[in-house]
Amino acid sequence: MSPLESMIWSILGYAAMPVIFIVGFAITVVVTCFLLETTGNGLED
Repeated sequence: MSPLESMIWSILGYAAMPVIFIVGFAITVVVTCFLLETTGNGLED
């Protein structure tokens, strides 16, 4: 693999890590809020 390819894959790898954490956190928040609302434990209006 050429140095350019190696650099590109390194950048993609390091950029993917925070994206995976942020997307996972967002999915967890959405699922948790949905479950709280459906079980009636969410915010009361």
